[in-house]
Amino acid sequence: MKTFSHLKVLIIDDASIVVVTLKSMLIKIGFNDRLISYCSSSRASIQLARQESYDLILCDYNLGRSMNGKQVFEEMKYHDLLHEKSTFVLITGESSSTVVHSIIELKPDDYLLKPFNVLSLKERVSAAISRKHALYQLYHAQSKHLYEEGVELCDELLPFYPEYHFTIARFKGEFLNRLQLHDESKKLYESILERKDYDWATIGLANSLMHLGEKKAAHGMINKLLASKPNSTVLRTAAANLSLINNEIPTAIRHFELASKIVRGNSERELVICNLCLAVGDYQNALERYRIYMEINKETYRNTVFAKINLIRVILYSCYNCSAEENVARLNEAKSLYSQIIGMKEAAKLQVELDLILAHIAMEEKQYSLAIGKLNQVHRQLNLAHFYPLHQFAWLLNHMNFDTEFTKIIPKCSEIIQRKQSENVYASQITMLNQLQQANTEKLLWLESKHQYIKANKMTLTELLKIYIEINNRCPFLQSVCMSIIKLLARRLPRDADIKMLLRVVNQCDTVIRQLVEPSELEKADYDQLYNSIVDNYTEV
Repeated sequence: MKTFSHLKVLIIDDASIVVVTLKSMLIKIGFNDRLISYCSSSRASIQLARQESYDLILCDYNLGRSMNGKQVFEEMKYHDLLHEKSTFVLITGESSSTVVHSIIELKPDDYLLKPFNVLSLKERVSAAISRKHALYQLYHAQSKHLYEEGVELCDELLPFYPEYHFTIARFKGEFLNRLQLHDESKKLYESILERKDYDWATIGLANSLMHLGEKKAAHGMINKLLASKPNSTVLRTAAANLSLINNEIPTAIRHFELASKIVRGNSERELVICNLCLAVGDYQNALERYRIYMEINKETYRNTVFAKINLIRVILYSCYNCSAEENVARLNEAKSLYSQIIGMKEAAKLQVELDLILAHIAMEEKQYSLAIGKLNQVHRQLNLAHFYPLHQFAWLLNHMNFDTEFTKIIPKCSEIIQRKQSENVYASQITMLNQLQQANTEKLLWLESKHQYIKANKMTLTELLKIYIEINNRCPFLQSVCMSIIKLLARRLPRDADIKMLLRVVNQCDTVIRQLVEPSELEKADYDQLYNSIVDNYTEV
């Protein structure tokens, strides 16, 4: 890039003195005064980028109370406001490792630490623009997920731009990884490391080795790097990804959480932590993380009706096994958010998702017949276009013991996970689905073992009742088990019975039976008499 005079520039900074200084510097290094625009707010910058296509954007990291420079970059990328050769440079006066790591995670075309002079500005801007213009096709392939085309472009561009050898190799390694060509990526990273000891190449090689089954070597590489750079969020993320591949989910969560302590405000990482906490049933932490995710994104493109519905989902998951007081508070919050959403114009197109929310709320409120009615509506339409509602549907099917339907819905969940999205989000969604499948399999095997044990052993009423109550605690919607418990207790109370506990079980079973069993079956079993005899026994006790 020999001249800058034809390039359109946008300066984004809320300090007028900085804008004046930057503009003066740019003019001195060859930019055209008439082609330099500026604004002081993130919103204004987005609006200007919609109206005009800029070649260079210099954006301050801190922009007051609104979106920061990091979010401006993400917003412009999402709305496709940067043309393929646009160069985006972040500027910050904070040299702390937190801010620097945050910028590195973002991967802008470059960043500048204040203070800087005309020469350093010219050097960095010139290098960034030259690199972007030379390799713009690779950036395009990366953003559009054209991985096969990207690999070919790397091979084509390398002879013409040997000065960018390692940058091109880094692109190629990423493309090979996304194509799951791990043998080829391994060879590539090994060849890079023979020439230069880059952390990103070591991380890439470790990832390739992990996928190829060489787990010990992969962990050794990352742990060695972490020992010398424990505050590197890039390394923490790499360690987390290796842990996920090895199905060590709690360890992966710890690495991601450490990365979030080092660099706050990474919304994608908060979503990933939320997903992984949901996968292992840590619903309270999942809710905390999703609230952080929503707070970070309240002024960004991510703040959509889908994000709000997902917040309701996570709130409802968190109702599982929480205290009665918390359950009431969270259900009220979920219903309040639901009321807000049905008033939005997008609500009409999201009726199936909203029916799913109603089914979940009804289940938590012990309105089981309503919950099943809504689940049947969802099942008949099954017009769910995203992973999270499908996962919620599968979760509810598993929880309410519709295991045949659960088995049928799992392939749909798997198909809908988008391979082209962020690797971390993709991996976390795969983990959510795998853990849900594993939970269902373990539940069915456990139930079968209990069934076989009952068949193979002669037991007293007390022993049999104990097993049925154990089954009921884990699978409260099995109507046959509920009915068996009522029939056993109607015969007589076991000796040394925990009356309060039995009363809770009876009430739960009675609720399931009266809502889900056909009236004709209840009459045939003379259910009212069975139930009343239990109540009479309790009264006598």
